[in-house]
Amino acid sequence: MSYIVVAFLVSFLLCFIFIKLNLFLDVDKGVQKFHKKPVPRIGGLAIYLSLLAVFFIFFMNGKPFAKEFLILLLCAFPVFFFGLLEDITKKVSPKYRLFAGFVSGALAFFFANAKVTHIDVAYVDDLFKILPFSLVFTAFAIAGVSHAFNIIDGFNGLVAGVSILVFTAYAYVSFLHQDYFLLYLSLVIIASLLGFFVFNYPFGFIFLGDGGAYLLGFFASSIGAILVNRHPDVSPWFPLLLVIYPVWETIFSIYRKKFLRNLSPFLPDKLHFHMLIYKRITKFMLGSNIDPLKRNAYTSPFLWTFEFMCFVPAVLFWNNTYLLMFFVFAFITFYTWLYFRIIRFKLKFRFK
Repeated sequence: MSYIVVAFLVSFLLCFIFIKLNLFLDVDKGVQKFHKKPVPRIGGLAIYLSLLAVFFIFFMNGKPFAKEFLILLLCAFPVFFFGLLEDITKKVSPKYRLFAGFVSGALAFFFANAKVTHIDVAYVDDLFKILPFSLVFTAFAIAGVSHAFNIIDGFNGLVAGVSILVFTAYAYVSFLHQDYFLLYLSLVIIASLLGFFVFNYPFGFIFLGDGGAYLLGFFASSIGAILVNRHPDVSPWFPLLLVIYPVWETIFSIYRKKFLRNLSPFLPDKLHFHMLIYKRITKFMLGSNIDPLKRNAYTSPFLWTFEFMCFVPAVLFWNNTYLLMFFVFAFITFYTWLYFRIIRFKLKFRFK
């Protein structure tokens, strides 16, 4: 319990300091900006430093998994650093940040045992026996999920809420397997997130920034890979279901921009799913005269519900590949259908 308290307090205090000092403010201009005043965007730094503080306590108390904890933090550093650098300078290309995700993924593959070795699909699993294929797939998956968490980071509390659900599921399954490294890791990440969440939601006094979103995406993917690797009864579709919302948002956005709008997938636009919820659904349900800050705050619970739809079957059927596959594809189908219904203004709301 003391480790959880430390993670929360360090994150909380650092966020408070960053806000008071007005460090590295985010501007309020851009197609994906919905806040009205400059806000510090280095909440991810508070989370990373809080996890580092917990490592030192693990080390001093002789926890057997302290070394594993540090290794994973070091593996996360490239993608976190390049994201943080973008938060500070606004000059780091998405391509460089994506490459940093590949580097972090490769490091996690070799040093943290975060390896994708199977996906429970006949014949395809044979490819994972080839080291280069497994390495490239793992690095691509970790980089992709890291980028995906950054893609959905558009409103107060959105990524933090999604991440809390993801790591709660990991903590639950780790507890069932008495895997104390992954259990402690998941719990302290949740605690550090809560220290940030207090200031981020609902009023947005501080933002995660790219560094924070990439960091959480890295942990969401690497912990999932480690969990499946260490415990063969855990289906590889368990972590996939937990992250399918941001992952499918990213894949669908690439398709939408490249093939439907003939745009570069790296260019920002106003048609991400969470933006449609903000502009159309919350506006329809709450009225067009509601304060934008309140609309911002009301948007995230809609998307938390999306993640909760994945969370429940994931924790219930974490060892059942076929059921998990069904829910993954069911979510993809529902998301795609709902997106086009919203974009075409054909949603009908019925109130009793």
